[in-house]
Amino acid sequence: MNNYLKLVNFEVRRFLKIFVFLISAVVITQIIGVIISSNAFLDNMKILMRQQKLTESEYIHQYSGYSLHNFLNTGFFQISVIFAATVLVIYVFFIWYRDWFGKSSFIYRLLMLPTERRNVYFAKLTAILLFVLCLVGVQVVLLEVAQQIIQWIVPEQLRVNHDVIAIYSYEILTWLYPKTPLQFVLIYGLGITIVAVVFTAILFERSYHLKGIFLAAFYIAVSVAVIITPFIIESNINYFYEKEIIMMTIVCSFLTFAAAIFMADHLLKRKINV
Repeated sequence: MNNYLKLVNFEVRRFLKIFVFLISAVVITQIIGVIISSNAFLDNMKILMRQQKLTESEYIHQYSGYSLHNFLNTGFFQISVIFAATVLVIYVFFIWYRDWFGKSSFIYRLLMLPTERRNVYFAKLTAILLFVLCLVGVQVVLLEVAQQIIQWIVPEQLRVNHDVIAIYSYEILTWLYPKTPLQFVLIYGLGITIVAVVFTAILFERSYHLKGIFLAAFYIAVSVAVIITPFIIESNINYFYEKEIIMMTIVCSFLTFAAAIFMADHLLKRKINV
């Protein structure tokens, strides 16, 4: 366990500078975005009121006021979230290939450490999970900051205040912040499983080289087929309740995750020689 924690700390530190830059970019983009979006709303409101000779109450009745959802619909928010997600997706691949193609094939030094080789795999998987959870936590704080900025800029009579449930019901946010514990297990469990499958596919490619590319593609296809099996069954017979579909998907994801771990452990022990 101690060796595993040291490896996790090592992996986190290697990506920390880029991760801090990523968080800073998201924070700056969203803060600037909510300021620009709020002021743009007020400017457009004044123009329309002048052109159509409307009072504030008439404008609100006809066009509605400004809310956090207005900001969530802007490119400032959506692009920043997509950018952060894209960087992490790229890092899922980079976290392995950097060690193979970097200076002196660092992966071999990692695999020669006096610890189980599977700990290297788990450490990389844990690091990705920590980065995701950290970004999700930062986004919670940013939503509160955005609401406060809106309150400073937009007068109360021109605002539409949503409760927490309404805010987190926004389409993108429902994926980041599931409404129920079961949905949380499904979404984040599925995410971890997908990362584990990609990690194992990379090990297939690294173990068998050219042939490994086809093995990795076949393995990914089979894994995806297993995960979506409940949806295929439901689309054909339309028999199960939504909660039952979710439970079956969780079970299929768990089986896929377990298979990924088993095969990765085998590849690291038997197929990758140091």
